[in-house]
Amino acid sequence: MSRLMSLAHKAARGALWTVISSMGGRAVGVIGTLVMTRFLDTASIGEVADAVVLVMSANWITIWGFGQYAVVKGRGPDALEVTWHATVAYLVLGAISLGLMAIFGGYIVAYLGAPDAAVYIPWLALAFYIQRIKAVPERVLTRQMNFRASGMALMLGEVAYTIVAISLAAAGWEGMAIVVGNLVQAVVVTTIIIKAAGFASWATPMPLRMERIKDMLRYGVPLGIQGIASQAARFWDRPLISYYLGTSAVGAYNMAYNLADIPAIQVGEQIALVLMPSMAELPPDRRPGALERSTALLSLIIFPLAIGLGLVAYPLITLLLPDNDWQQVAPLLTVLACLSVFRPITWVLSAYMEAESKTNRLMFLEIVKLAMLIGGIVILSPYGVEAAAFAVGIAFGVTSIAGVLMVMREGPSPKKLVAAFLQPLLACGVMAAAVYGVRELLFLAGVDLAIVHLAAMIVVGGAAYVVAALILARGASKDLMQLLKKALKKSAPEP
Repeated sequence: MSRLMSLAHKAARGALWTVISSMGGRAVGVIGTLVMTRFLDTASIGEVADAVVLVMSANWITIWGFGQYAVVKGRGPDALEVTWHATVAYLVLGAISLGLMAIFGGYIVAYLGAPDAAVYIPWLALAFYIQRIKAVPERVLTRQMNFRASGMALMLGEVAYTIVAISLAAAGWEGMAIVVGNLVQAVVVTTIIIKAAGFASWATPMPLRMERIKDMLRYGVPLGIQGIASQAARFWDRPLISYYLGTSAVGAYNMAYNLADIPAIQVGEQIALVLMPSMAELPPDRRPGALERSTALLSLIIFPLAIGLGLVAYPLITLLLPDNDWQQVAPLLTVLACLSVFRPITWVLSAYMEAESKTNRLMFLEIVKLAMLIGGIVILSPYGVEAAAFAVGIAFGVTSIAGVLMVMREGPSPKKLVAAFLQPLLACGVMAAAVYGVRELLFLAGVDLAIVHLAAMIVVGGAAYVVAALILARGASKDLMQLLKKALKKSAPEP
């Protein structure tokens, strides 16, 4: 029991550290992105977005669950062998896929209607390969439940990217400013991670064994397919929108998507990164309870952030972005806010299924999500970019619900999981009513300043949610407060 409590304490502290550092770094990155809208138009951002998605796609297709394998299987006497095999797989396959993209990617972006993006492809391929070098050492730190270096690397990388990209954009480098910023960020992040992990834990040469390679593939190929489909569902909407609606539309859409994704990426994903190794260490009979608890806590945190972002989209964008084509981000942000409701649910389910080695189910869910997203955009794009954005919510929502139904059949309590989602959503309904009420009162009073609307909506909505959550989700609210208190205290010596 003391070991399980120690593990929960480590997970809570790890989640808190990674969330805080991630939010700090992301705040810098978001501010930098908003500043760059003063120097770059929607079309320039759209061209870079097309190039980034192509290079990222080349990166994904050769990541077949090697990192997860190193976390789950890289323990005990086999740790060095497992980690070395993962390192070799990452570096060799990455050199092949990213090298081919550097050579041929220019032809693909031309087909998408963004020929000027071809110049960005080779440099972005280099940036992603540098990032790939740090993948296994970062997983080693995750395996050790050491999240401090990863959080610091993320934060300092965002700072470096922001300083370089803004400086070069102001100097007239246009889209290349973002590319060089990515290169500098990759070097900074990789250097910090490797220094923290050392070389011996991941780069100690070991004999390559066919049996080990086969075992990696058995575990990792379903995860690899799932990962490709997951990332494709997250990013392939940009090239599709570019193809059907042009680079200016994809520039505004990309900005709205990135803003809508902030709660999911900066809070939900960081918690999910902690959950995976934590679930792997738990005895199988304790995992359903951990899933129920983590789902309730994550929903309580993420839902108000995501839904609240959609509620304040119009005054927020009026205040932050130039009064030109960038204002079309507001309606897109309202539609895409659903991303941060559904995506963290999928991550929690993924952590549970990966720990249970049920990776085929994840693969199936992600393939269905990708098919629904592509089909939805193709069908809805003739009606404009806002209509096409609805395909994202439909695809993510349907597959998240399907994933919950899958795990309900095998241990976790259906009643507790439904309550974990429904209670925070009801509290968000109270929040939405309060936000719309204060907005209407301000309009009736003749107040139309965006900053006043934004401040009033945030304060009133936040207060309404806290009160509603304490009433409607009392158990999860108390659990969250207790975990935060413990996580903020100094760790006691472990037995």
